[in-house]
Amino acid sequence: MRTDFDLKNVRIEAATLRNARRLLKFIKAYYRFEGIRFDRQEIASALSLLLKDPAIGGAWLILNRGKPVGYLVLTFGFDLEFGGRLVGLTDLYIEAPHRRKGIGRTALEQVEEFCRSRGVNAIELQVTRKNASVVNFYRSIGFQAFDRVPMRKRVTQGDSIYK
Repeated sequence: MRTDFDLKNVRIEAATLRNARRLLKFIKAYYRFEGIRFDRQEIASALSLLLKDPAIGGAWLILNRGKPVGYLVLTFGFDLEFGGRLVGLTDLYIEAPHRRKGIGRTALEQVEEFCRSRGVNAIELQVTRKNASVVNFYRSIGFQAFDRVPMRKRVTQGDSIYK
């Protein structure tokens, strides 16, 4: 890990609606990087809900020397298996020039402190299998893979198999 700068200058800062434009730029870059479909209107609407309702979770800018270099999103959930409250780390993105310098690790240490302060027992996340370096990074900081297949179904108005 290269540290050409002082990691004490890295911090996460809770995002607000004032940060929505900046967040949308980061989200678009992250989705492009991961090959995820980016529907600006859908994402902007969901981001607005997230930023207005802290009971859902939150978004944070990742700052290096006060300059935004990435973002992360946590959403609250509950799971008996983990003893109650958990968060899903749904997004973690750092701009390419700032990667592999310890910023992600430092930001996640701060996320863990946030979680402890809110009575959260576990953090869940998803990683693309093909991205071995990211899988290895998460393993190096204590995340474990479970022998489960993540599955999802979009539920929208009018869509139902139960008619």
